[in-house]
Amino acid sequence: MLYLKSILQFMPFFSVIIPLYNKKRFITNTLKSLLSQTFSDFEVIVINDGSTDGSEKLVQEFTDPRIRFFSQHNQGVAMTRNHGINNAKAGYICFLDADDFWQPDFL
Repeated sequence: MLYLKSILQFMPFFSVIIPLYNKKRFITNTLKSLLSQTFSDFEVIVINDGSTDGSEKLVQEFTDPRIRFFSQHNQGVAMTRNHGINNAKAGYICFLDADDFWQPDFL
């Protein structure tokens, strides 16, 4: 029982998956809106789907430990989301597009 409690301690409540493909103009504001949530028990999974505009460099500038970054060759948004789901640790999954933003109380 103690083992299960220690595992649950490190599981975020939400996994927020962001497929990223050539959204350099938007990704910084997207991540800022996510990191400004009033509910903070979440992880961020950004999947770079073969961007060619330098988007991934902007994501890597963020130092928040909740952000996990993965890269793959371009496979489209469905495969990119599936990659994120396969790496999610939380029991609930949310999708956030790389050119969108959330109000602070969305989660």
